[in-house]
Amino acid sequence: MRTYIISRLLLAVPTLFGVSVVAFLTIHLIPGNIVEVMLGTRTDVTPQQVAELNRLYGIDTPLWRQYLLWAGNILHADLGFSLRTGLPVVTLLGSALGVTAELTVLAVLIALLVAVPAGVWTAVRRNGPGDVAARLLGLLGLSIPAFWLGTLLILAVSIYLPWLSSFSFVPFLQSPARNLETMILPACTLGLGLASIILRLTRSAMLEVLHKDYLRTARAKGLRGSRVLAKHALRNALLPVITIVGLQIGYLLGGAVIIENVFTLPGVGRLVVQAIEQRDYPLVQSVVFVVAALVIVVNLLVDLCYAWVDPRIRYS
Repeated sequence: MRTYIISRLLLAVPTLFGVSVVAFLTIHLIPGNIVEVMLGTRTDVTPQQVAELNRLYGIDTPLWRQYLLWAGNILHADLGFSLRTGLPVVTLLGSALGVTAELTVLAVLIALLVAVPAGVWTAVRRNGPGDVAARLLGLLGLSIPAFWLGTLLILAVSIYLPWLSSFSFVPFLQSPARNLETMILPACTLGLGLASIILRLTRSAMLEVLHKDYLRTARAKGLRGSRVLAKHALRNALLPVITIVGLQIGYLLGGAVIIENVFTLPGVGRLVVQAIEQRDYPLVQSVVFVVAALVIVVNLLVDLCYAWVDPRIRYS
């Protein structure tokens, strides 16, 4: 197991290098820079003053030198400072990452709590009215864009549930109840697509294992039907579900960019959008790099979960 973990971490090095290069070049390919964004249409600034501002922000040097400086700081665990606010990127990212992490966790929990029982139920009652209805709802959930669903939820809640229409973010430690009131709608919006995927995948996996010999043996031993489904059938059907949940973590982090702007949540997505608009190069590059590293870690944890779900799996 230790050898496997070390090898996966070593394989993450070239991945992170590629991510750093792409993130660096992509933001620099956008027309304009932070000085031009700050000055806007002002005409009272001399070329000498513009050159001084470029030197102050470090954007007057060649791109390769800017990249090496930023990458060297990353290797020393220094994410740099925001060009716009002057605050450390770690400070800005730390506060925003907590919001995005909470949103992602809530979305995954909602998706699992809804989709896994529904997937098992539809598999047991295959081709029944409930199965057909669940599959249609799953297809609908995959078809609806997240930003459109979020807008509809905001409109519906504002009309029919005004007590839930608070979109002023409150940290969880400050007021758990108000925090959940703020986060429940964006979490449901983000989790609907994932729930649809998990439902269809759970149903398919359950259909594959329901007629296996070990389930027939468990029933012959007199075990209750619910115990057979929960301990023997579902546990063996969970491997593809764990895989898709791990892969979807990256999707949820990306989808949070849209959802956080729709619901005005101060998360990583909104932070990146504002940083791109302001051409805040260190902030954009560092946030993308950290998010990519988190996705790699999550995928590694998902692989390690396989051994817990299925003891037959061993890593060497």
